[in-house]
Amino acid sequence: MMIKNFILTVFLLVCISAFVNSQSTVGLSGAVSVSLNGDVVRSYIYTDSNLISPSFTLSGVSIGGTILNGGKGGSVSVDTSIFKLDTIRGIFKIFPTYFFNYFDFKADVNQGISANATSISSIFMPTFVVEYEETNDQEGFQYGSDTLLGYVNLAQLPYTLSKQTTTLKVDDESFTVYQVNLTSSGSKYANLFQMVFYVSGAPIELGDNKLSAEQSKVDIIINGYYGSNNVKDCAINGNNVDLGCISTGPSSNSNSRLALTSFYATAGLDFSLNGNGDINIDGTPLNAGFSWVSNAQVKVNGSSSVKTVNIFANTTASDADGKVFGSASVSGALSGKVFSKFLVHSFDVVRPNTVLWDPSIGASVNSATSVVFSFGLILSLVFFVLSL
Repeated sequence: MMIKNFILTVFLLVCISAFVNSQSTVGLSGAVSVSLNGDVVRSYIYTDSNLISPSFTLSGVSIGGTILNGGKGGSVSVDTSIFKLDTIRGIFKIFPTYFFNYFDFKADVNQGISANATSISSIFMPTFVVEYEETNDQEGFQYGSDTLLGYVNLAQLPYTLSKQTTTLKVDDESFTVYQVNLTSSGSKYANLFQMVFYVSGAPIELGDNKLSAEQSKVDIIINGYYGSNNVKDCAINGNNVDLGCISTGPSSNSNSRLALTSFYATAGLDFSLNGNGDINIDGTPLNAGFSWVSNAQVKVNGSSSVKTVNIFANTTASDADGKVFGSASVSGALSGKVFSKFLVHSFDVVRPNTVLWDPSIGASVNSATSVVFSFGLILSLVFFVLSL
């Protein structure tokens, strides 16, 4: 047991090296532990940084086997699930980039050292809040045929980071559920845009969502776009999008609607789009990818009530459109052969005051990740421990 715990610790250390507040989203009070049902308990370690622009990492090593093989019969099996948010690369601010990495390793002490690695690396990267008028008789925002009224560049916003946790139990094993909030800040853009990340060390139900220990729920909140905390930094110029501009400020157009542009990408493994709300990574024994719901919760000015509206997902926008809205940043986030999809999610409501939307990224018993550390280094470390 001591050897196994040490291996888990070493594995984790290598992995690490290589509405506008909690009331607007479900919150940790809504987290309920559920049966493992083939999943594992993970020991997540949280680290963050607020140098220039905030980032965080949650690295979770499995306890008592992996979601793929369970570590039975004299074998030592570990896997790790890593969620990481970056808003800066080097000294340059970037679009908020949320990574999901998974790595599985097995060493059998009865049959010598054998390794069967499953790995996945993927990102979700929201880039712009887009204001538009529907003028082409097609549902949702289509760049070049609908009227572009304004935008907010999510790479240029200032942000702050905050964290809350709660502890739950499953099968007498304690685990931690994390809620991490990335919120736009400053006098000009306070609370305009927020991402709320949920990661759990074991399966939970969170509101209407069920999350495995390898999945993350992301609440995206656009708040007060048409209000005083969306200050004009540059003028709208036709269909041109200025990557150096923070915001054009809101228009006065009475038919204005909002959309969110984003990218989902993987390294090394291609993916398939199933229907209009689910992306699955190909070539892995895990069920890994990115999914989103077909509706959002909104508030409009003059009303305190929350209503549910449809989301129109455009998954067939051209690569040329993607370049306008930040595709060049995708290749900088992942190494190797990169597969990416430009996504536009439009909210079916006129001039909303608040929009809440919650996609999910990660895996369940069936995902993978190309991580930055050396597999050879992990193998040699484990071999050294087993030979003691």
